[in-house]
Amino acid sequence: MACVTCPYQGNYELLWERAGVPPRRCVMLWCCAGPELQIRDGDAVILDEYFDDPEDLYERADVLRAEHLGTAPA
Repeated sequence: MACVTCPYQGNYELLWERAGVPPRRCVMLWCCAGPELQIRDGDAVILDEYFDDPEDLYERADVLRAEHLGTAPA
């Protein structure tokens, strides 16, 4: 999803990635409304969540990493 006010297509941070076809990625996008967490299969967004605080986003990304990669949260 792109913000109408501040399109952020290239403004993201890769949090984790699972190799495969397509690769599964967890990214954080920065927007004027706050941080957004996305899980992507290739170019398809399969999960999209918004947060008020980046720390909450990082905690959620750790939980999702455990679910999708089978690793313990950091």
